[in-house]
Amino acid sequence: MEINQVPASHGWLWIKQAFALFKQSPLIWIALSVSIFLLAGLLGVIPRLGSLLFQLIAPAFTAGLMLGCKAMESGEELEIAHLFAGFKSHGAQLVTIGGIYLVGLILIAGVMSALGAGALVTLMLQGHAESATAVTPEMLGPGAGLAVLAALALLVPLLMAYWFAPALVVFRNLGAIEAMKTSFAASLKNVVPFLVYGMVMFVLFILATIPLMLGFLVMLPLAFISYYTSYKDVFEKQ
Repeated sequence: MEINQVPASHGWLWIKQAFALFKQSPLIWIALSVSIFLLAGLLGVIPRLGSLLFQLIAPAFTAGLMLGCKAMESGEELEIAHLFAGFKSHGAQLVTIGGIYLVGLILIAGVMSALGAGALVTLMLQGHAESATAVTPEMLGPGAGLAVLAALALLVPLLMAYWFAPALVVFRNLGAIEAMKTSFAASLKNVVPFLVYGMVMFVLFILATIPLMLGFLVMLPLAFISYYTSYKDVFEKQ
């Protein structure tokens, strides 16, 4: 499979193209994005297991949104039903991606605990904002800083393997493992535009918090759509 190496400026181009797709059906995109986060919140009510379950099914939701993007470019209407389209076409492989990603997160949590940040891991697993008050700097231990650095070093390659994987499953019919291997290779080949993309998105998310966080109604859909615009740029012929 051919993987394009694109210029650094395409990190911004992915966001620009994502906004163009968002403008075509802004209300539906907002509804789809909010629905995903509401579901994540509802599952988060279940201690520990809820957040784990969401990680398993999240790639299927992402794939559904990718199918929605493809439909829009083909002149079709974006629908709420696209949210579940990934389950219908490639559910098993997408859930497998979620499982592999989840195992990776658990291993990273284990490394953090081994390095002395067990309390921080507990806070992350609980997933409740009010639990933050229960963790003090003293509880984190002297190895917390090293644990966070180690977690970031492990999380980045995991995210690289995840990024394109749902799209590769639904558009190229790859198996879960092959899709994640290909995603990692493509992300590594395009690390510079990803750095540009990450920096721009970081700034935009900060700006989105200013007007009572209303900007998140735009930024959340943009984040989802940019999975598709980056995939199209890297994997389709130019």
